[in-house]
Amino acid sequence: MYGFRISIGEQVQWDIRENKYSFVRHWTTSGIHLTQWSLRKFEKDKLWLEDDEHFVAVEGILFNRDEIVSGWQETDEHSETFATKIAQWRGSFACVVANKQTHEIQLYNDQIGSHMLFWCQTEKGIYVCSDLFELSHAIGLHEINTAFMHRILKSVYGNNEQTMVKGIYRIGAGQVLTIKDGKAEVSNYYRFDNKPLHTNEDEALARTNELFRQAVKRIIDKNEEYGLRHFYPLSGGLDSRMVQTIARQLTTQPITNFTYSQTNHYDHLLPEKIANYLGNEWCFLPLDGGIYLAKVDEITHATQGLVNYNGPSEIYYCSTQFGWTDAGVVATGVNGDNIFSVETDSKHEIERLYSLSFAGNGLGSPLVLQQYTETYSPFCDVDVLNYVLHIPLRKRWNYHFYDQWILRYYPEAAQWDHKGEQIGHRRIVLPIMGRNIPLKDLAKRMTFFILKRLHIYNGYQMEEGISMTPYDTWVRTNPELHKAIDSYYQAGKHLLAPYPEIQKEAETIMREGRVYDQCAVLTILSTIRQCQ
Repeated sequence: MYGFRISIGEQVQWDIRENKYSFVRHWTTSGIHLTQWSLRKFEKDKLWLEDDEHFVAVEGILFNRDEIVSGWQETDEHSETFATKIAQWRGSFACVVANKQTHEIQLYNDQIGSHMLFWCQTEKGIYVCSDLFELSHAIGLHEINTAFMHRILKSVYGNNEQTMVKGIYRIGAGQVLTIKDGKAEVSNYYRFDNKPLHTNEDEALARTNELFRQAVKRIIDKNEEYGLRHFYPLSGGLDSRMVQTIARQLTTQPITNFTYSQTNHYDHLLPEKIANYLGNEWCFLPLDGGIYLAKVDEITHATQGLVNYNGPSEIYYCSTQFGWTDAGVVATGVNGDNIFSVETDSKHEIERLYSLSFAGNGLGSPLVLQQYTETYSPFCDVDVLNYVLHIPLRKRWNYHFYDQWILRYYPEAAQWDHKGEQIGHRRIVLPIMGRNIPLKDLAKRMTFFILKRLHIYNGYQMEEGISMTPYDTWVRTNPELHKAIDSYYQAGKHLLAPYPEIQKEAETIMREGRVYDQCAVLTILSTIRQCQ
């Protein structure tokens, strides 16, 4: 995993494998040894600044780079702190700031936690690495965190910055790790809130549109600054549709959209229509049969064991089939539904944003693509988030605000349905236990809930229906995939012997569960294996 390797105290040996697509640089002072191993893209954004007092290193992309460079030396005890200044940075980045006078070092993740920074403290020192597995091996920490295993099995994510390795933690969204005098402390330098502020819907729609277009333009401009290709995903969903509709308006350069799905599914057929309408090039990767799910270790390593490998498996497969050498920042629609539309109450929205969007499934695909380039979702742009989150939930409920934005500014995007519904004419939903349940599905959902409470239904079997990735159908009809999943489990199940409770649940899942849940078991086995 590209990024930083830092030793404060006794130096360790890092496993850096430089290649023609990467570069390595080092910085050392008073017991601090820093190495940056980075992809040879967006090099001007990967700042490496130093004066008599401070050293600053950046990994990732910065949309306001010139402003940052011109103002970084103005930081001192009489002006803004670095934390205050970095809160104003825009992009996808991790940053190291070292004070050469006090020997204090600070490590920042961006406001949504886009980049990986893992850290731990031992008797020999404090260590930071962008690769969990590399850090585990370098310092000899291999004990597995059982609480994190439970979280993967239940697909429930928390914002406690734990990892699968006990004693190794992740610096999360809007957090800074401060290290001084042998002590390490994590704190928040940035935190979103959703206090309702914008009640005039016309003004809210106009300002949201302005900020969202700004966010898309940031991606367009960055790619064109470096002469890189606009290569963006397009699905049958609403989020990527809106990103691509606006991107097409903001550049005269070619855009290529890529789509991956089961052949002839809605997520295959609709993106082709949208791409053709926009005048974009389009390429399709069929996922039929799902044999790519056999790449367990490769996907788990790319995602650092932080999520069920099933989720980002499709984008991993894409990454092995498409060329990325000249691909720029990938404009995605990640987390759009969670922000422009809501399924929870005001009290729990921010908690859900941090636990699911910033520390859960939202991590998977971007981490895979960081092996080749950078990604950015305009829905997670700081300025967009800071505005939209303050629009009252009653206005964003069940796509009301989202649909009104489309109908007012991009009516051409409403010519296609979304989730089988006409934009602006949504079916009735009921808020139940933090989820929007369609009224027509209420009886079925209640039946499942009652059967589960009576222990008649175990919670693993679910009706799959028609899906862009019908995993359970693939396993039933593709003996090669069934054999790959079962063989991986059989070869690694002994790794669960020290954890009898998890071992028992894993056996039940592998015998009776959906493929999605079986992949969670394989994620755990793969992570344990790579941490040994």
